[in-house]
Amino acid sequence: MAALRFGRLLVKIEGARVTLAGRLDDSSLLGGLAAEIPRGDVVIDCGGITFVNSYGMREWVRLLRALEGHGAITLECVADALMTQMNLIPEFARRAKVTSFHAQYVCPACGAEAVPLVDVAAHASELAALRMPTSPCPECGAAMELADFPERYLNIFAPP
Repeated sequence: MAALRFGRLLVKIEGARVTLAGRLDDSSLLGGLAAEIPRGDVVIDCGGITFVNSYGMREWVRLLRALEGHGAITLECVADALMTQMNLIPEFARRAKVTSFHAQYVCPACGAEAVPLVDVAAHASELAALRMPTSPCPECGAAMELADFPERYLNIFAPP
């Protein structure tokens, strides 16, 4: 396993699996990361990303473009901060496949907040219709609702 630091972003590479943790910002110069990842299909776990700004998105786009020649790119456990940014840039739907992502939910019954993991395959028809699945509240068990506009999470799942 190789562990690399790109500014405030820690990158762990285990074969074809890459795990990202930390801030994706102006210190995260990811241009050289693709050369460190073995050729072939790659799975990127984005669950540890805690912050993303516009400079970080520029570097994220550079990384995904550089990985295009490697094989299929799968993103899993995409952090809420990255998911909302990815939905602002339409090309993400063409560059990588998201299998799961985190989203901000709130419980209308008790006010609790949570960031559950949404499985894309299990909720494909809802997501394509720009509807988020409900999630049980960890506090009271009532159905939680998305705490934001669905478009901030779901544009990359809408049919072309």
